[in-house]
Amino acid sequence: MTTPLTRRSFLGAAGVSIVGACSGETAGAPADTTAPADTSAPPDDLPAPEDVGVDTAAPPEDLNVPPGMVAVSAVGIAAGDVEAAVTRALVLAGGLEAIQPGQTVFVKPNAVHPFLPEVAGIRTSGTVLGALVKLLKARGATVIVGDRCARGFSSEAALNDSGLTEAARAAGADEVYGAPIPKNDPDAWVLVQPAGWEATWDGLGGIQALRKIVEADHFINVAVCKDHRWGGFSLAMKNLIGAVGDESRDRMHYVANDVDKLSHDIVILNKAFNPLMNVIDAITCMVNGGPEGILGDEVITAPGLILASSDRVALDALGVALLQSEQARTEVPAPDPVQELLRTTVAWKLPQILRGAQEGVGVSRPEDVLLRFEGVAEPLATDLEARFRAT
Repeated sequence: MTTPLTRRSFLGAAGVSIVGACSGETAGAPADTTAPADTSAPPDDLPAPEDVGVDTAAPPEDLNVPPGMVAVSAVGIAAGDVEAAVTRALVLAGGLEAIQPGQTVFVKPNAVHPFLPEVAGIRTSGTVLGALVKLLKARGATVIVGDRCARGFSSEAALNDSGLTEAARAAGADEVYGAPIPKNDPDAWVLVQPAGWEATWDGLGGIQALRKIVEADHFINVAVCKDHRWGGFSLAMKNLIGAVGDESRDRMHYVANDVDKLSHDIVILNKAFNPLMNVIDAITCMVNGGPEGILGDEVITAPGLILASSDRVALDALGVALLQSEQARTEVPAPDPVQELLRTTVAWKLPQILRGAQEGVGVSRPEDVLLRFEGVAEPLATDLEARFRAT
């Protein structure tokens, strides 16, 4: 195992000076759905997805969603068939029928950084990315896969070294795009002004959005399931930080001294984008040590699930429920500061989700969400449902 970087050396490599870590606490207590203690193997010996939380329940017959509601799916990976799980999760979440032959689809994974490419859970997995690209190519789409990785690093290196470039190309992607630093290629970025942008980005004249995303016919957001030591969690909404430029990130990262402020900014930048579909790769789940996963405090579990929805707020609420469920049954030797926030706050009262609902990024309450579980063991599905519905 590669020796973990220190937090200082990681940020130093990125040219970032940290002013303060985000911290905070939100009132509210989740329902008592704590599962038995976890006795799973350490991260380097994770169980295969087919051995974790999967059953063989028959699929639901009716895929209609009642008016005024959205669907969120959670599908277990049976017999290691990631492609089948991704396909089914998307069908249960509403499908990709809006994509027509010849249209351009931008797919944004979470590439983060080029370190420790062999460690699962840090980045979107190549198997999930490849499965999605194949589905899009089958619909006749032109597919661009791209990301702007952690500030100060080469996006191209992060995509290449992690194997995401290879996975995307093998699946038929037309282009793999390592987004450049805005100052090196200003034309690759466009300023956008979603409602509320002035509070944080007034001096920039807007938020730097990746032009290829803005100009694509469709946008698909492919996140990872992990906690975030400053923002609480890194799921669908947080993943879109990789869709904005470095100078825009400077206004929000490492300068806000509370999770509420960072969450507000994440929500505002999300208003600049409209993904057709959002996917959370929860083959693995980083319950501690996110988002970098390289500082020596990471704890990774293996739920073996794919989550999907057209609604980022609802999807993140289920992702939080999964993080909390995994956290409750997993030993965390060196908890990061966000653990207390996740442990004591129901999903719908966490700042990102609460503000996302208030700002219209997604639905505003769990009653407006139809959860669809397939191939998920009943105890886990029951626990996730209870955590998701708790208010």
